[in-house]
Amino acid sequence: MNAVKGTNRLIQDDMRLYLMIFTSISLMLTVVYLAIGFIFDVSYATQLFGPMYGGICTFAIGGIITLFPVAIGMGSTRIQFMKSFYMNSVWMVAGTMIILHVAYFLIHLLQEKGIVDVTLYQPGMLYSSKYHFLSYLWIDLMCGFLVLGISVFPTVCWMRLGLRNFFIMFFGVGLVITLIITLGDLGEFTLWIARINRMTLFTVLGCIGGTLLLSTYPMMKNAPLTMKSKKD
Repeated sequence: MNAVKGTNRLIQDDMRLYLMIFTSISLMLTVVYLAIGFIFDVSYATQLFGPMYGGICTFAIGGIITLFPVAIGMGSTRIQFMKSFYMNSVWMVAGTMIILHVAYFLIHLLQEKGIVDVTLYQPGMLYSSKYHFLSYLWIDLMCGFLVLGISVFPTVCWMRLGLRNFFIMFFGVGLVITLIITLGDLGEFTLWIARINRMTLFTVLGCIGGTLLLSTYPMMKNAPLTMKSKKD
């Protein structure tokens, strides 16, 4: 097995492991939710997307921190690793969202048949109160890519800058954002958010996540194999 196939296999196996773990958590929660609704005959609302988004975040951070030095030690290049990581990250997001929406769809059918009355909150509800499988799936995909991007980008920044410099940058950016929010006139921006089509808004958020993900490519081309220490 050459370095390219070995790297892809390494990341793919890790992705499958995280997918199985967090899918199992979500399925167990689904069974518990349905059991409560059926046995006690109660109507209530809850959420199921937390574990799946958590799986994406865990895979993103864990893949960069733990698999990167292993892949380089196996003979892979940094460019090969990032290409494989990007590809498997896309599969991770797609896989988690498809599994999640199969569960959503089954619960929706049970609701329509009057067997249970359990409502699962979904980001797609901000777009339409009526259930639309494809629209809801697309919105969750965009949210998944946003979670992926905002998980990978800070992790790579931490690797390149070290803990001290990373927190200096983090608090600096946080301070700028805070000043903009507190001192700026956000009235027009708020009205624009209220008027914009929700599907467009979530698509833009997904593109932002994808941009953050791809922006790590030049940073990882010369990245150290381990996280920098506090003194670096």
